[in-house]
Parts: sequence; C-alpha cells; structure tokens
Amino acid sequence: MSCRFPRTPRSILGRLKVRLGALLLSSFMVPALGTSLIASTAQAADESPETEALLRRGIQLRREGADEAALAVFLEAEAQSPNSVRVLLHVATAAQAASKWLMADEYLRKATQHDNDSYYQRYRAEIEEVRAATSQRVGQFRAVGSPEGAEVVLNGRVIGTLPMETPKSVEAGTYVLEVSKPGYYRLRRPISVPGAVLTRETVDLNVRTAAGGDGPDESLAGRVGADSGAQQADWYQQRWVTWSLFGVGAAAGVTSGISLFLRERAADHWNDEGRCLDGSDPSSSRLEECADVRNDIDTAEQVAIISGGLGVVFMAGALAHWLATSGDDSSASAHGRGAAAKAAGEFSCSPGMMNILCKGTF
Repeated sequence: MSCRFPRTPRSILGRLKVRLGALLLSSFMVPALGTSLIASTAQAADESPETEALLRRGIQLRREGADEAALAVFLEAEAQSPNSVRVLLHVATAAQAASKWLMADEYLRKATQHDNDSYYQRYRAEIEEVRAATSQRVGQFRAVGSPEGAEVVLNGRVIGTLPMETPKSVEAGTYVLEVSKPGYYRLRRPISVPGAVLTRETVDLNVRTAAGGDGPDESLAGRVGADSGAQQADWYQQRWVTWSLFGVGAAAGVTSGISLFLRERAADHWNDEGRCLDGSDPSSSRLEECADVRNDIDTAEQVAIISGGLGVVFMAGALAHWLATSGDDSSASAHGRGAAAKAAGEFSCSPGMMNILCKGTF
C-alpha cells in the first residue's frame, strides 16, 4: 500500500498503492482509502526549498509508477531533512511499493517516534493502514539457547549471536537457519518466519569431541565415516558376490543351451526337402522358400555363442572369487578362535600368477 503525505492538505485527489501477496508482488492495486492527499504549495518550517523540490519530484515519479527511482529521490530528501515526518513517510510508502519491506518497516518506526507531530496526527488513520500492510510482510525472529556467543545465520547472513536478547526484523518467508561456534557441531535446519508475529527458535549445540587423539574419545562423525568406509571397502569380499557371479553364469549357460536347441530345430526344418523345396518348381532354392528359417538359424547361433562365452566368463569369475575369499573367511575365523584354532590347523587357497596357491598349517 502506498500513499502520499502532503504538508498542508487543500484537496482530495490521491490514492494509496498496495502491493499484494507473494503471487502478485510485481502488480499494484490502488484502493481508495477515502481521504488521500496531495502536497500543498505552502512550505513547512522544517523543510528547505531543496527538500520540497525533491519531494515534488519523487511524488511525480510515484505517479508514473517509477517506485525505485522515487525511493532514491525521497532518500535524498531525507538527507536534507532527516527529522521531517512527511519525508520519512514518503520513504516508507515508496519502499513498500518497491517490495523493500524491511526498509518500509524501519522508516515507519522512525516516523512513529514523532507521533506527536501534527502532520502525523492528521494522517494517523492512513499511516496505520500502511503499517498493517507492511507488518504482514515482516516478522520478528529470535534464537535462544547455548552456547553463548554462537553465531546465528539466516540464508547466509549473520543476524546475531546466542542468546539474541533483541528480536531481529526479517521479511516473512522460509529460511535456512545455521548456528555455529568453534568446538561445537554446526546446527543447520529450515525454518519459516510468518509476518506480524515473533518466531522463537531454541537451539543447543553439542560439543565436538577430539577425533584422532590419544584418548578414547572421537567425534561421532568420524566414527560413522570410518564404519561406513570399512563396509564399503569389504563388500566385494562378501559371499553373495560369489553366488551372484555363479547365478549370472548359470543363466547365460541355460540361454546358450536353449539357443542351440532352437538352432537345431530350425536346421532340421531347413534340411527337410519337402518343406524348403518346391518339387513343382525345379528352379526354386532353399533360400527363396525358407529365408525366415535361415534367419532363425543365424540368430540362434549368435545368441548361443555370445551367451555361452559370457557363461564361461562368469563361472570362472565365481570360482576365482570363491577361492580368493575363502582364505579371508578362514583367516578371520582364526583370529576369532585364537591360538587353539592355529594349533588345530587352517587351510586356504588364493589365485596366484597363472596358478592357484594353497597354503595352511597342519
């Protein structure tokens, strides 16, 4: 919502602009608020001719819809007359129209410090409507908890430290809250800050324990990382890998056998003179009469060769994996049973260069 605040009202001509919700941020609606005023030509006691000229220029820009440019002009006027309620309110409404909700809220608060001013009193109703529209887009946020001095960050911007004694004004919306302090684990979580209310978040950071030191303590993150790393390093030694290789090899072998069977059937069809030769036409050939049968023979033969080769490769891989990992299993078992297991004897095999090496104690 936006309106113009004249110094001395003489006629009723203006309207207040209101920026709608999140889906209409780029559009403006100009609702009639009843009494909205334009600036008079009389000059206020605390405004210089330069300030008056800037205000008139900014008002004209607002009428043309150039809210960003008008805001810059009103800020120049504030530098000329920082205590003018009229100037402060023009800055607030131009900032609101430009979707700079925090700036609009800030300048409305500045103007409220002069609520005893006659100009403020005259347009109190309009000011309250502007304030109500702005408050729906500005919320208050406060983080409390421990440790003291931890840095509080919203969407990458530092807004304070724990505990936040004074709430921070932020635009209503969703944020990523981060709280951190050296020696503690960082906290990071999404939050939502609605408008016109105070959002209070309680945080409690955990102390970061020493990782890799001489003592028994280490960080939880380090322990989890080490455990998962060990699991990832050992997966290829698991017995299910052997059976997976064996299963794929067996499936490829079965596919090869079925393909060979189908090839033989097609070959019998091809060789049958009564089926692939036309006795009434001596010039006909087998290829002309049974071209599809010949294609079936070639396809089945290719599938049999490829699947058979894959079957041999996967079966060999399964055998090699079983021989390589059986030694690891027996070694781990020997560590668990101690010296008695060593006395009883262990046996293991592993692949070597062009051979299989077996070793053990007896």
